Formats: sequence, C-alpha cells, structure tokens
Amino acid sequence: MPLPDPKSFVAKNQPVFVYDIRKPWEQVVKNGPIWKSGKFPPLPSEKKYKFLGQKLISPIAISAGPASTKIWTDFYFKMGFGLVFEKTRRTIPRKSNTLPNIAIVHVDVPITRKDLDEKLTASMNEADWPKYKSMTNSFGNPSPAMEVWTKELGEQTKGAGDGQFLGCSVTATLHQGATMTDAALDLLMAGTAAAISGAQVLEFNLACPNVTENAVEGEMFQDDKLVAYILAEFKKRFPQIPCGFKFGLYKSKEQMKKVFMAGGDNLDYVSGINAIAMTVLGGKGEEILPGRKTSGVCGRADQTIALEAIKWASEIRKEEGLKYEILGGGGIVEVKDVDRYLEAGADMVQIAAAALADPLLAYKYRLFLW
Repeated sequence: MPLPDPKSFVAKNQPVFVYDIRKPWEQVVKNGPIWKSGKFPPLPSEKKYKFLGQKLISPIAISAGPASTKIWTDFYFKMGFGLVFEKTRRTIPRKSNTLPNIAIVHVDVPITRKDLDEKLTASMNEADWPKYKSMTNSFGNPSPAMEVWTKELGEQTKGAGDGQFLGCSVTATLHQGATMTDAALDLLMAGTAAAISGAQVLEFNLACPNVTENAVEGEMFQDDKLVAYILAEFKKRFPQIPCGFKFGLYKSKEQMKKVFMAGGDNLDYVSGINAIAMTVLGGKGEEILPGRKTSGVCGRADQTIALEAIKWASEIRKEEGLKYEILGGGGIVEVKDVDRYLEAGADMVQIAAAALADPLLAYKYRLFLW
C-alpha cells in the first residue's frame, strides 16, 4: 500500500516553524511543538539502519538543540526519527538567553572558512526561511534544575518505539576562572545523573558557541586531556552506555586527530559540527539578538564546513584504526542532503534547524528511498 503524501499531515494554517521564535524558550518548552493538524506519519516496521549497536527505523537523529522535555521528544519519536536527544542539561538551573533567540540568516550559499570573519545579515521574518534555510540561534544551553530533568528523563524513554532510542546531552557550567578540572567534575556529575536516569546514549556537549557567561564552555572540545579523562571515567562506571562528544570548528585535521585519538577506545561516537559562531546583525547593522553580536549559525550555511569535518573524522578513523562512529550534522535541511552526509563518512545524520521547520524530514527520506 502506498504511503500517504507528507502534505496530508500538514494543516493549511501550519506556521513555518513548530517553535514559536517570538516567545521565551521556557514558555515554548512548556507549550510544546506547534503542530496544527495533530497528525503523524505511520512508523516503519523494518529496522534497516544501525548506530551504536542499535537497529533503527531511520538514519536521521534529532540533535540536542530542538527537543526539550517529554512533550518535545515524544513529538519527534512520533515523527519517525531513529534517535532523539534531550536538549543539553546542566547540574544547576540556567535561564535561556534574552529574546529573541532565533533569526533567519540571509546567506545564499554555504559559508567557507575564508568567510568566517564576515558579517552576516538576518531578520525575524519566518517567511525568509524557505529561501535561505539558514538561521542563527542563541539559547545559551538553558536547563531546569537537575532534580527536575533527571526525574523526567526516565519517562521520556517510554516515548521511544521499536527501533528508536533516547539520548541525553550534558554540559559543564563554569564560573569565571574555572579550570578544566572543574569542567571535568561537572561534566561527569551531569553525565552520571543522565545515565542513572535512563539515557540510552550520553553526549558531552563541549562545543556551544552561545554561552555568554564563560566562553570556555564552548571550547572544551579543543582540550584533548579533558576529552580523554571524562570519557575514560564515564566508561568505567557505565561501560554499556554509548558515549561521545559534540565538537565544533577545528582549525585543522591534525587538531581534530589529536583530540579524537585521546578518546581512544572509550570514544563511541563523535557528533558534529555544532553551529558556527559568526557575527550576525540586522538589516540596519543593529544586533539582531540583543547583547550578542556573535551567535551560532546553522542550517544550509554550514554545509561546506560540516562536510569537511565529517570527511576528516572518517579519514582519521581509518588512518588510526579507531572505532568511533560519526553522527554527522550541520546543514542538513533537505532529503537529498542525508545521503550526501552518509556518503561523506557519517554513520548517522542529525538535524536541528531543519527539525523546527520540517519535522517530517525522516518520513520524506523514507519516501525518497521508495
């Protein structure tokens, strides 16, 4: 029997994003996704894909960015994604950055490394998304209190169907002057809390470009000693739970290799890239995100640099005989992008910006293969 047209699941009055970009993060999380039709596509019965030893119904994951709390993770499980990550959690509560947190970036082609110092223009007009399919976001990894998110995490795993599983992303909260020892202790505390609360995959988010209090938080992926230590200590305690880390923009393949090799056999997977930090302003040169001239750019704009990172990671794995798997992301906004990233060396792909605009992407990919 032919599968239904994706359009049949979308209401005529469906807004561009399932996320209301004009409301505070805390309110959006509570309200849940804006999905006017309330309809979901049929889930596949066949588990054709594999990642981290799990057989999955889809090779597409939801990155730690779009999903937060059970109402959101349940939504993406119902949409048919194979792996859904709970948004990055902390050991202490943190409010989101000041509104707005999302703007549409007006860039016609993917940026390259030589473009990183350029200033980009953005708007708050959601109607610009279909043309550019790039955005900037700056939430700052907000998090409820640990006793709140750990209690809910166990319930979130129940939303995963056969061929789906739940991951949790954690990060460190660092005060000014904090050391990498402080970071390691906080990361392990958060990772332990996630593991004993039901996370089936653990991701150390070491690469958020949008933390305003201490920029060191977004650069932890550069520290090979930190990576080696937290992975080894986590695996000592939870050898059956796959763990990896989210990386950002490495300056060279050699730099990436140094860090990845430090993870050794304790590194089950790498996740990248995260959003690329760039200067993003409004049409008149004003700060489009108040107080943040620099913010994370994601969507189509990231494709060239993201594919380069996946190729480097794949080459390093082969050259050094490492076992990690690659969760490739950064710029996947259309169905045709999925195979491009898999062919570049990713074992599974992940979406963030696209998940807010096209939650049916996993279903559309399934139709694309027919």
